[in-house]
Amino acid sequence: MKITGRQIDSFLDNPGEAIAAVLIFGPDQGLVRERADRIMCAVAGSTDDPFRTAALNEQDLSDDLDRLAAERSAMAFGGGRRAVRIDGGDKLAPAVERAIAADGDGVVIVVASELPPRSKLRKLCEGASNAAAIPCYADDAQAKDQVIRETLAAANLTIGREALAYLAANLGNDRLISRRELEKLVLYMKGAGPEVTLADAQACVGDNAGRGTEAVTRALAGGDVAGLLSAYASARDLGENTIGMLRMAQRMFQRLHLAAGDVARGTRPEQAVDNLRPPVFFKEKPLFINALRSWTPQRLGTALDVLTEAERACKSGVGPDEVICERAFIRLARLAR
Repeated sequence: MKITGRQIDSFLDNPGEAIAAVLIFGPDQGLVRERADRIMCAVAGSTDDPFRTAALNEQDLSDDLDRLAAERSAMAFGGGRRAVRIDGGDKLAPAVERAIAADGDGVVIVVASELPPRSKLRKLCEGASNAAAIPCYADDAQAKDQVIRETLAAANLTIGREALAYLAANLGNDRLISRRELEKLVLYMKGAGPEVTLADAQACVGDNAGRGTEAVTRALAGGDVAGLLSAYASARDLGENTIGMLRMAQRMFQRLHLAAGDVARGTRPEQAVDNLRPPVFFKEKPLFINALRSWTPQRLGTALDVLTEAERACKSGVGPDEVICERAFIRLARLAR
């Protein structure tokens, strides 16, 4: 079965007795591992109980496809369900298929990177009644805000609007890295007031995204093809995933499209940017204002179509996603001229 959207949190906390295997996959490896740890704790009580957990890899199954099934069926010393974690990809499909057909109440947790819809492993877990597949894509703006607020609230901290906008813009797209940066901020706030201000956020959290995806979007908005190619290569070196970059570009162009509509109706670019909600982070305002002088609503509509088609192509597996993404970005940068 597929587990998506609002179903994910409740499933991670209580996968149910009938579940034999869970595939957690996607480009955001920080989120993949966070969710894998969470479901292991739900099943076995912790991630490292030597009697109720086991960790394998593809090599462990190279000579014994039934080992995964045996680990799942094994009785836990002292009682309780077992959680068996394994990292890999499509080569695991035959072993996972045997495991979910075996007797026992243990749960196999498969951790994988991005898998196309035609993936054997993904099809198996999405189609089986006693298995589940959970995709992990880069946080959108709403999810990122939620992670920030929840992490700070757990430390009895609140956050102002400008500080929230700064963190959302600078944390990047990997959930694990974002969590670590927020933990640093929590430590920084020890002994300070209960509210995180913009100055606090700037003092503690560096411009992680600015070196990667943010640099790509700046080049796109400005029509800087050479700068785009350099920023895109740097973003890939930093581990930014293509879906995350495409979606960040989509969010920027959606906001520009709204502002461009105001400009077309006679509003000054500066006022059109100020009208956007949530507010544009003050450091990004010059970028938006300049972009509105070269991007028309028609061009922005075309840009959004290009990005939507590129994301669809990446997910369908018709070609290397990094090539599909790069070509789409080059096309957009040329549109700005």
